[in-house]
Amino acid sequence: MKRLAILFVLVLTSCILYARSGKGDNLSGPIALKGELTEKYQNYSKGTPVVIRGVRKMRISPNDAVGITYGVEIDGLQYPIGEEEANKIIRLKPETVLEYWQGIYLSQGMYDYYDRKGYRYDMRQELDEECLDYLDKLNEISYKDAYIEDYVQAIFAKVNPGEVDSKRPERLNVRIIQSPEPDAYMLPNGAMLVSTGLLCTLDSEEELEAVIANEMVHFILDHQVNNVSRAETRAKRAAFWADVLGTVAMAADDTNWMYGYDERVGAIELAASIGTIAALVNVRTVNRLGMDYNSKQEIQADRIARDYLAFKGLNPDALSSAIAKIKDFYGSTHRYNNLTRYDSYARLKERLAKLGEKESIHSHAYQKATSDIVTFNAAMYQGDKRYKMAEQLVCKNIDNKVASDHDYVILVKARMAQENTPESNESCLKLLEKAKEIATARNLDINKQEILLLMRMNKQVKAADKLKEYRDLLMQYQQQNALGSEESGWIGEEMNWTEKMLSKISLL
Repeated sequence: MKRLAILFVLVLTSCILYARSGKGDNLSGPIALKGELTEKYQNYSKGTPVVIRGVRKMRISPNDAVGITYGVEIDGLQYPIGEEEANKIIRLKPETVLEYWQGIYLSQGMYDYYDRKGYRYDMRQELDEECLDYLDKLNEISYKDAYIEDYVQAIFAKVNPGEVDSKRPERLNVRIIQSPEPDAYMLPNGAMLVSTGLLCTLDSEEELEAVIANEMVHFILDHQVNNVSRAETRAKRAAFWADVLGTVAMAADDTNWMYGYDERVGAIELAASIGTIAALVNVRTVNRLGMDYNSKQEIQADRIARDYLAFKGLNPDALSSAIAKIKDFYGSTHRYNNLTRYDSYARLKERLAKLGEKESIHSHAYQKATSDIVTFNAAMYQGDKRYKMAEQLVCKNIDNKVASDHDYVILVKARMAQENTPESNESCLKLLEKAKEIATARNLDINKQEILLLMRMNKQVKAADKLKEYRDLLMQYQQQNALGSEESGWIGEEMNWTEKMLSKISLL
């Protein structure tokens, strides 16, 4: 009983010292991180359960320097234990996602970081305004498909840590943008951008989970704000955005919308030109917003992301598989420097070496879910006359047995742009027959491409028959649908083209 009374006085004295400690009084607020002793502490044996209740900056005794101190509860009593000693004698055993990330805050010194640097709310407000400006411009290249948006949102929600630090104003969310490059990055206001190129490059939900988790680590560890703070020579906000948005406006004026079709060819979405995308998603903008991570930050994020995936019961090796595929994408396109999000090919190789190369992951369910995005990106490449890239993407869908009629049409267009031999032309005819066979809705693009191919092959009689068939289909479409002015104009143009081609054939 006497011993308990003495302990009570000691704990009470410690609490008074906590209350009078001065600078950075209560760094963490109330927390409850579960763990156990890894060695004997006072009269408590190794393996005794402990709970870390708070983090403060204080003197444990009058002779000690002010330092980071944990309030540790053992057997119902609290003890102030210095950070260094606590890290030696306590192993955290988090049970919830919140506890996991609070543990990361402890192990990575985040409570001390915010005590020294503050939360820099003025800078955060300025960055939020910049991010909102940027996101508004990115609406021009947002990928709008309710199914895919929900699919990515569901994966994002699976690894979302929720609110880790109530003192930070940002909130996490995810958006999909049109871009051929395999990018994913978290803006400093918590908005995560995932490119259609990344969804095409990966082959499994596990890999996408890993990439998202990795970007979340950068955000939670405040890498973006820290990088912006260190960039003392950065451009002033107004001057920077005048430059960036001016470049974007010039590109937008010259936008080449490549796939503007709707029901008449089976609903391929609008795809912006790659030039416009490059103007909106560029290295300078990414760096301005603090995503120019150094090697130490990347490796730190990789390590913690793997650990978090394992804690969640997900596959930590998926990060290595994803990075290997992103690296291979840039290697195949001979892009080695000034990568939008990943700095350089050499940096990707460095990260992969640290992670260790693992077996490549593939999932047919993921490939099926994202097959429309593969088709969409192939259409972007086709419209930009990058025929080899378009062909590689549609062949991915064909090899994975998830190809649509649009994939076969894009493949025919890519091959016709690169070859003109009797063998290749006959092959293209067979591909168009396959497109007709699997089409689930009327796709007039198949008919038009078949006409062009027959004309190329000097099969004018067959081409004339197909032109008449195409004309009939256009008339049926016109009669069966309430057309707007844009569609009516398109129908008129196609009818005129058909009549001109029939006249041309009659003269041959």
